[in-house]
Amino acid sequence: GNPDHRPYQEVDLSRGKPSLTHFRVMNREGDYTRVEFVPLTGRTHQLRVHAADTRGLGMAILGDKLYGYHSDTDRLYLHARELRFQHPHVEKIFHLQVKTPF
Repeated sequence: GNPDHRPYQEVDLSRGKPSLTHFRVMNREGDYTRVEFVPLTGRTHQLRVHAADTRGLGMAILGDKLYGYHSDTDRLYLHARELRFQHPHVEKIFHLQVKTPF
């Protein structure tokens, strides 16, 4: 990212850290497309940057006022419906799932 423009992050192929996101279109509804993102790395704002950047999807996530455009939506339409991680102290693997609220 650019330290002069925090919290804004950007793709920088020469100086940036590697990041990778897999995505697939789940469905289309009128002017909207529901996309599933699977981040393989964990960079700051990774999904938002990869969605908005022209070298990624080239379309910002609905409601993303930092990387997209100012819309009249009341929220950022980004939701983690599934998380899986190993707890650092008990070393148990947690798998959490919740239905998407929109």
